[in-house]
Amino acid sequence: MNTATLSYKKNGSQWSPKFVVSLDSKKCIACGRCYKGCPSGVMELSSEEDDEDNEIMFMQLVKDGECIGCKSCAMVCPKGCFEHIN
Repeated sequence: MNTATLSYKKNGSQWSPKFVVSLDSKKCIACGRCYKGCPSGVMELSSEEDDEDNEIMFMQLVKDGECIGCKSCAMVCPKGCFEHIN
């Protein structure tokens, strides 16, 4: 991955994309805000059963290679589930 990617905003200031590398499913409350905010469709809703057969819903990275580094997911996440790199 090229970590030296640099872009410019409309006002001429520099901007460096920060690509998603992980999503903490233990923190995730499956609110869907990240899914709705992501322009690249990087996540999907998943589920698993806990030890008491309760269904636990959470978002999961499925196409992290498609991330454009906008951090929309992190900006709307109320639980701070995302980790990014540039």
